[in-house]
Amino acid sequence: MDDYINIAITEAGLEMRVSEAKPGLYRCTMTSTANPDFNWQRDINTKAGHGAPNIGNVFYHYALRAQEISQYDDVLEWSDENERDLNDPKTIPDFQQLVQDKTDLRLLLSEPVYQKMMTGLEIHQAISCVRPG
Repeated sequence: MDDYINIAITEAGLEMRVSEAKPGLYRCTMTSTANPDFNWQRDINTKAGHGAPNIGNVFYHYALRAQEISQYDDVLEWSDENERDLNDPKTIPDFQQLVQDKTDLRLLLSEPVYQKMMTGLEIHQAISCVRPG
C-alpha cells in the first residue's frame, strides 16, 4: 500500500473489524483514536477467492471516492459528467452515498490527516502520470 495511506492509518489510529456477512460480502467497522465516538461501517464485496478486505485497500478505495466527488459542485454536474439519468431512482442515492462517504472519511481521520492523505494521493497520481510506460 502507498505510504500516504499507511501514514493516514497510523496517524488517525485506525482499526478495522471485519466479519463475513455472506460469501464475498464483508461488514467492515472502522474506528479511530482521532474520533473515538465515531464508528464507520460499510459492507464491502470482494471477488471470489480474494477473502476479506484489508484496511489499506478499503481506505484507498474511499480516498478515490472522496477525490471523485470533490470535483463536482452538485448532483447535476456529477450526473451530467458521469452520464447518469436524474430520472433513474438510483442516481440521487448514489450521489448522496459518495458525499456521505467523503464526509465520514473526514470525520474518521480528522481534517488534518484527511487533507494530508488526499494531498499524498494527488502527488502519487501526478508522479504516475509522468512516469514512462
